[in-house]
Amino acid sequence: MIDHRVYWMWLQHAFGEGSPVPWMIYNYCGGDLESFFRAGSSLWNRLPYIKERHAMALSAHALEEAQVRLEYAAKMGWGVLTPECEKYPDSFRNISNPPAVLYIKGALPNLEGSPVVAVVGSRKAREESRDAAKRISYQLAASQAIVVSGGAAGVDQAALQGALMAFGRIICIQPVDLSSEYLAGTAVLRRQVLEMGGAVISEYFSARTPGHGCFQLRNRLISGISDGVVLVQAKEKSGTMIYSRHAIEQGREVFVYPGPPGDPAFSGSQTLIDDGAIPITSGTEVLEFLSKCFRPFAPTPVHPPPSVQPLMPKAAHPPAPRLADVFHPEDVLPASTASPFLALADSGGPGPKEASRPKELLNAKQRQIVEGLDAGEQTFGQLEELTGLKAGQLMALL
Repeated sequence: MIDHRVYWMWLQHAFGEGSPVPWMIYNYCGGDLESFFRAGSSLWNRLPYIKERHAMALSAHALEEAQVRLEYAAKMGWGVLTPECEKYPDSFRNISNPPAVLYIKGALPNLEGSPVVAVVGSRKAREESRDAAKRISYQLAASQAIVVSGGAAGVDQAALQGALMAFGRIICIQPVDLSSEYLAGTAVLRRQVLEMGGAVISEYFSARTPGHGCFQLRNRLISGISDGVVLVQAKEKSGTMIYSRHAIEQGREVFVYPGPPGDPAFSGSQTLIDDGAIPITSGTEVLEFLSKCFRPFAPTPVHPPPSVQPLMPKAAHPPAPRLADVFHPEDVLPASTASPFLALADSGGPGPKEASRPKELLNAKQRQIVEGLDAGEQTFGQLEELTGLKAGQLMALL
């Protein structure tokens, strides 16, 4: 009997990584990929989403090639997951182009019951940004969240370091195959991720160096497996901004470390905040927000990692009682710069007075929505007309 994973590997080989077509075929044939394979070109040429070149590729790639790949992965000690596997992340089933095949080193953490947060950003990150990524990841991991990042230099590297310092559960997703030496600069960190029970994942069976679009495809996996994405240092036109587009399309929450006001290196970060992304400076703020929007989760009190200096000065006033339980004093923001979401988190949930965010703290587009809702309940279409915002932008702001 043929391992069902072979059919997925055959489809991925024909359509390429990142293609939504294998998932469409799986749904079309009711989960019976063997029947699809045996039907041959008489069926393949009739399906509107299978182009002629893809039908030719399906004929050209023998099932035996996929079987050889599966055997090779086993010899290398890689796990191979497809959408029919029990351990395949459910979060990937809810994106438009789920990976047909995932190759895994190590053990994929249990994604149920814990927040999964990606911390990503510029490869040419400043020291402040690297410190921020390290600190945020440390706090997330120390509070039992699963930290996801790439394997590149800069923010990715700092995020892995911070999570490792907290002995956290980590998922590193690469834009190249698992044997590639392309990311040699962070090889030691990835080895430590595996030693601590985490996982290194790739969609690629054979990609020694990143090809065209590899990073964009990898980015959609990082955001897709996560509940929220923290972006650190994004220019207006940069690869980091691609994460936000994926996250919004996938319905994931976008958090942004704002950086210094007016700094061109953070111009994209400010644009995202203006469009409704949530400004944060600590991992605890991320967890407080996610716990109220997705599933109950009580962050564990954490201290900054010893090698990371506080990014903000100490608060001018003592923190409120509940904040004292989840923040180290050095982590608390000054009252003038604290995120308005913290006030809601500290209140223990919306009450008669805490349910709304003060209008003076909203940006212009957010005020448009609030003022539109002041008149009473509105449908999504009515809000589009009232605000003049495009559907995608309105969804992000909501």
